[in-house]
Amino acid sequence: MSHSEGAPLLFGYMRVPDDMTDEEVQQKQADMGAYAEVEGFTLATVFHEFMNGGINVFDEMAKAIQHVEARHVIVPSYRDLALTRPLQDAMTLHLEQATGAQIVSLDERS
Repeated sequence: MSHSEGAPLLFGYMRVPDDMTDEEVQQKQADMGAYAEVEGFTLATVFHEFMNGGINVFDEMAKAIQHVEARHVIVPSYRDLALTRPLQDAMTLHLEQATGAQIVSLDERS
């Protein structure tokens, strides 16, 4: 992933359930990369959450955001944060308050 000079950094976050194929993972990453390019961001890295219901990687991402002072996160869907809307909202609010970063979803809110 190349870094465009002066382009703000964008972090990706996605859950990878056991039944997701490598091709699906690659496609979602490609979609996030395409969004970044079109919107003038540099996709720094994509964080993958493998444990269903876990938030360990989410916390790692929040620390990385604070370290580089990034302000944007992209997810394939808000369902990558959580299955229920109240938990999606809570995780979004937590990230915004802890880091100042905004979450953008490639899909409409589920």
